[in-house]
Amino acid sequence: MSEPRFRPAAHADIDILVPIVREFYADEGIPWDEAMLRDALDALLSDPGNGRLLLIERDGALAGYIVVGFCFSLEFGGRYGLLDELYVLPSQRGGGLGKLALAEVEALCQREGLRAVRLEVSDDNEHAHGIYQRSGYDAHPRRLMTRWLDESA
Repeated sequence: MSEPRFRPAAHADIDILVPIVREFYADEGIPWDEAMLRDALDALLSDPGNGRLLLIERDGALAGYIVVGFCFSLEFGGRYGLLDELYVLPSQRGGGLGKLALAEVEALCQREGLRAVRLEVSDDNEHAHGIYQRSGYDAHPRRLMTRWLDESA
């Protein structure tokens, strides 16, 4: 296998990306709403201030994708990156692709002048926990909580 290529996604990539995001959401038990996803992808790709969507390609095929949102925190002294989604297709896993993707996220955030990268990982995903910890990410003794402001969400 060749070295992976990380490239910024464009609006033209949305149709090839949607089924892969659907697969990721099914794996993670995330509710699926294709219209909402397409709107969010459009907003992300239309405004670079929101963050970045990178496609991971290897041997000319889509191997996965990365979404980094840009946030602000007093605790972090300003802007930081939120690794919102990192998904590698099952057929592309192994060989350190996840670790390379994390390095790409960190380089992207440094280029943007961000001070930190945060991520969320499911409590039961021990494999991902190991990858993140070996890459220098530490768990904070806090629990992420959410309140949806739109009752239909």
